[in-house]
Amino acid sequence: MQLRHVGELNILKEIRKRFSSAPQTEDSGIIIGIGDDAAVIAPRKEKLLVTTDMMNEGVHFDLGFTAPFPLGFKLVSVNVSDIMAMGGRPAYLFLNIALKNDADEDFFWGLYEGISAALDAYKVKLLGGDLSSALHDMVLSATVIGVGDKVITRGGASAGDKIYVTSTVGDSACGLEILKRLTPESRNMVQSSKFKVQSEGKEKKLLSLSQGSSTVFLDRHIAEPLLRRHLMPVARDSGRVSPYATSMIDVSDGLFIDLCRLCDESKTGARVYLDRIPVSNEMRQAAELLGLDPLYLATSGGEDYELLFTAPPDINISDELSVMSNELKEKDTSRITDYASLPLKVTCIGEITTESRTVVDKTGRESILRSEGYQHFGAP
Repeated sequence: MQLRHVGELNILKEIRKRFSSAPQTEDSGIIIGIGDDAAVIAPRKEKLLVTTDMMNEGVHFDLGFTAPFPLGFKLVSVNVSDIMAMGGRPAYLFLNIALKNDADEDFFWGLYEGISAALDAYKVKLLGGDLSSALHDMVLSATVIGVGDKVITRGGASAGDKIYVTSTVGDSACGLEILKRLTPESRNMVQSSKFKVQSEGKEKKLLSLSQGSSTVFLDRHIAEPLLRRHLMPVARDSGRVSPYATSMIDVSDGLFIDLCRLCDESKTGARVYLDRIPVSNEMRQAAELLGLDPLYLATSGGEDYELLFTAPPDINISDELSVMSNELKEKDTSRITDYASLPLKVTCIGEITTESRTVVDKTGRESILRSEGYQHFGAP
């Protein structure tokens, strides 16, 4: 059924029914939740952190290969990531959603199932928002309020600090490249979480991709983690690293452009060693098949939502430090918990300098660190 046949009041009643929790406890900080003109919360002694992010159809996502569940989950994750990147813990969520009148009711509730799964995963409460019709493309926006004792900004780095990044980078960008090249049949299977089975001597599960005038095949076990990283990112819990961090940012637009933002705010330079930048085996293999440079994807690709942070040189943070993400409790656990619950490496990729910003290749040759990554209005 289309949403216009359901009606706004009925939709809002159902949202309130699904997302209004049991009577609020003192610990929740919630006085009035969904149902009034505004929510009422009682701030604790901790600092409040507030962030908002927008996702526009055709700019941030393509419904040709994005299903509603991961889209809803991602909407929450990208906002939660900003809170965690400042050392905070997410607590409350406000949603603004604009859909076309002919939007399908199943799509709408699929979107909310993804949102609900993320709320459970990050232990966040939905307190309200707005629902609107749209003349053209869908628009999604979320605001997250978090709390924290120690707030970590982009501006705290000092010369001599080491630069660290969690997990691997470039996976999401590579996942997007795979999505762009999927044949129609494989695209449909990715949307429904089913993958192409191709027989070549022995049966292998493959995705078919368009590569120029030919078709190439990518093993599902290589593609799947890269697709997950793009379609359903999981925000990194900064709790294990925030006690040591002097500055921090999440990698949303690209490793190099976000590092430059951190340096701008800290009024410093940086030296990065290219051979230390962590990339996954899956990304290397997929990039090779597609004729892409894995290092470029790792340094300039966006939407990894890893933590990029600095720490004093005398702090003993091992490159093999295990950082656990949030424990995700979600209906279809195969989609996210394998990735979310694994220990994550923290890798030192360089150090903060006084002014110059350079990259060093494996031969020791230095070049300028360029602020490359995603920018909405394409400024050089």
